[in-house]
Amino acid sequence: MTDSSERDAPRPPRPAGRPARTAPLWRRAAALFYDTLFVIAVVILATFIALVFTGGEAVPPEGPIQWIFRLYLLAWIAAYFVFFWCRFGQTPGMKVWRLLLIRERSGACLGPMLARFGFGLLSLATLGLLFFISLRDPQRRSWIDDRQAMRVVQLLPGG
Repeated sequence: MTDSSERDAPRPPRPAGRPARTAPLWRRAAALFYDTLFVIAVVILATFIALVFTGGEAVPPEGPIQWIFRLYLLAWIAAYFVFFWCRFGQTPGMKVWRLLLIRERSGACLGPMLARFGFGLLSLATLGLLFFISLRDPQRRSWIDDRQAMRVVQLLPGG
């Protein structure tokens, strides 16, 4: 008999019979650039919501309130990526470039995707150095993808 928590756990996305190959790094970068446009929209929405609560006053340019506001915006950006990765296995930018994030382990999605987001921030802070390391891996996995048993594939036309 199957345990109900095992049965109710979200299944990792699969290419569903569509042909796929390991996604090239340039496609991942293009999808990230495209997602940047959506992230700008998310930040604008989050700022608008914050302005409603501040009575239309800007956040002071320094001090603890500014750091709280920055963390608030970072939480919105993280929510954007984690929601799409967990729910659909791809962000809108990844969908345009026919990329799919495949989780090879079942189970909770939130932790691994938050780790993936944090690694992405660290990679951006190192000017992409941590992404270029994936060029050495035969499956083109980044360090976090390898540790979390994930991979990004390019869905090929047809199938």
